[in-house]
Amino acid sequence: MLLWPVLALAEARPPEAIAGFWQTEGDEAVIQIRVEGHDFPGTIVWLAEDHYPADDPRGMGGQIVVDRDNPDPAKRNRALIGLTLLKNLDYHVSSNDPDNAEARWINGRIYDSERGKWYDCNLWLADADHLKVHGYIGVPLLGKTTTWTRVADPARQAPVPPGP
Repeated sequence: MLLWPVLALAEARPPEAIAGFWQTEGDEAVIQIRVEGHDFPGTIVWLAEDHYPADDPRGMGGQIVVDRDNPDPAKRNRALIGLTLLKNLDYHVSSNDPDNAEARWINGRIYDSERGKWYDCNLWLADADHLKVHGYIGVPLLGKTTTWTRVADPARQAPVPPGP
């Protein structure tokens, strides 16, 4: 019997592979990443807590969650839902990767609304349903990577019926 070598071909990663809805690690938010020409902006479309709790220490109980930690006072009343938090990503494929299996979206910026700061970021797909998001300051080696999970459009989800 003749055995043929089996080659495992990596899945190609076209630029639009990151488009869709992504739930952040910790299930706190859903980000929609779109393809707009050569841009890949990401917008907050869902928050687990979209209103401040009644006991909010800053006295905003019951109000819609806003960008209150933004260093620019004029932006502190912006609702987080609808806020762009990913921008300026460049699609990059190594010349040694003809199948685009190691494609990355690099040189981007990601906004941390809890600190009111922008950080550099790179993204890559671990697989079709898991996106690695690496935020850093200056040097990619010094940063943090989180994993986002692909989900359905939260606006199309059936509402959860109230409990008994």
